[in-house]
Amino acid sequence: MVEITFLGTASAFPTASRNHPSVYVSLGGAKVLLDCGEGTQRQIRRAGLSPAIDYIFITHWHGDHSLGVGGILQSLNMINRREPLFVYGPAGTNSRMAHLSKTYQFHSAVKVVSKPVDAPKESVIASINDYDVYALNVKHAVKCLAYKIKERDTLNLREDLLKKYGIKPDPILKRLKEGKDAVYNGRKLPHRQFTYVKKGRSVVYVTDLAYSDSVGRFARDADALVIEATFSSSMGEKAGSYFHLTVEQALKIAKRAGAKKVYLVHTSQRYENDDALVKEAAAMKEKLELGADVFFPNDLDKIEI
Repeated sequence: MVEITFLGTASAFPTASRNHPSVYVSLGGAKVLLDCGEGTQRQIRRAGLSPAIDYIFITHWHGDHSLGVGGILQSLNMINRREPLFVYGPAGTNSRMAHLSKTYQFHSAVKVVSKPVDAPKESVIASINDYDVYALNVKHAVKCLAYKIKERDTLNLREDLLKKYGIKPDPILKRLKEGKDAVYNGRKLPHRQFTYVKKGRSVVYVTDLAYSDSVGRFARDADALVIEATFSSSMGEKAGSYFHLTVEQALKIAKRAGAKKVYLVHTSQRYENDDALVKEAAAMKEKLELGADVFFPNDLDKIEI
């Protein structure tokens, strides 16, 4: 199970109800942050989540996506964290993390391992338990990354065939799950016949960026696509000048990707207490014949995939 908590769904200006961007992902015991805006450590407490973060993946170093990193370091030092904190981000991440450590008077309890990433093509940058993390460079005003967390595919036994041929549980069947043929009571069991591939679940996180078809390919078949929709589609020119997406562009990417569920975040403060974007997304979903469910999550909403 992958559990996702939306800690912040605002854009550059936090509002009374929406915090700066951050998503908390629980991966089989590992605690992961996608972006870390101002106030993230407090949102973690409000959500009742563990502050013992293992990984932070920064899309880019604009303040609304990274001002909370210092707070996380403070929290980890206060709890005398001994395990390393891994921080991934675009070029310049090493120096920025070094500056943070020099700027604030932290204890030296936590070891920070920073990992700058350049991914002109989709690349695996980390492996966490049964999951791989992919990155892709996207176009923004500064160097920026999109991230995908993908559970590895597994081979599962065809229980219907095992029952049909009277094959009972046996240690030899482990070979089938390893992609190897097996022999049971003299019967050859070809692994291709007696197994099937169970596709791993995936979460794709995309913010901030200008529209690009490559993002749709990166997000292909995402179980959960978390994507910015900063502006209404009527503000396409403004969105383009700031390297951001409109609702229409976000849903076009979702359509191209074949995403199963779409979560629109990073909405501008101008739409606070206004349901214009919700109505627009509903109309655009119908226009595009988009099969995915579309949501505007609130801060502290939790989902499971």
